Amino acid sequence: MPNLKIQEAQLLFNKIRSNPKGYDLKTSTEGITGKDDKISFKLYKSGEKSIFEVTIDGLTFSNSTGEWNNAMIMLENIITKLGKETENIKVQQALDKLKKYLSEEN
Repeated sequence: MPNLKIQEAQLLFNKIRSNPKGYDLKTSTEGITGKDDKISFKLYKSGEKSIFEVTIDGLTFSNSTGEWNNAMIMLENIITKLGKETENIKVQQALDKLKKYLSEEN
């Protein structure tokens, strides 16, 4: 697997962090994954190391030289925040429907 330079990996991570909704972020026991229409990525632990993998045009590049533990924590927090935002939107929509229902005349 070809290496991903730390500078490129950091730039990509910052791009993901600045627009997390654009990357379909998911967390699992295997790590954190995300993708858009051009790339996919995976951030995971392997023993004591954290590895950042990026796939583009069917080729996967990896970087394990960076300090990706903090990056994983940041993305996990972002995923949690996005989940709460989604839940709040659903609750607000349901309340709006209930108000509309209650305001209708029989």
